[in-house]
Amino acid sequence: MIKMTIEELFNVGVSFESCVGDGTKGERLRIPKNLSRLHLSENLISEIQEFKKELKFLVSGEIWCPDFQLNATIVNKFCELNPNFDISIISTARGKKFLAPILEIENFKGPSIVILDNNYNILGLFEERPKIVANAPSFDDIKLEYYKGKYLLDSVNDFLEIMRQA
Repeated sequence: MIKMTIEELFNVGVSFESCVGDGTKGERLRIPKNLSRLHLSENLISEIQEFKKELKFLVSGEIWCPDFQLNATIVNKFCELNPNFDISIISTARGKKFLAPILEIENFKGPSIVILDNNYNILGLFEERPKIVANAPSFDDIKLEYYKGKYLLDSVNDFLEIMRQA
């Protein structure tokens, strides 16, 4: 069986712009719409900008996926705010085949966003949706609000929780 390391997966991935460029017009339009709904406080912006460690975000997902459109947009914004951050995107299929065994995940979900240090050590994993949404009693009850961006700051906080432990 062929295996790939985290570093190899990161290096074969594409940029956020390239991934978005492969989407349909409607999918591409979701990115600026989601970004306009991301209201980061000055404190959050400062915290992201002042983060000194180099971090890599390995994203396994697809542009057609609404969860990807929301959460990969946040990661890309982090990378725009801090030059110490880098993002690489691989397909969900590649994630299931090569990343899931590394992470020891049986039920691989997209997007899966692995936060890595500069040496490709795994610091943490964000799977599909922010914890508050994933743990909601009924996703159907909050689905519309989630897809309209109400929980974007919860995703931001989930990412920061992992990053602060770095």
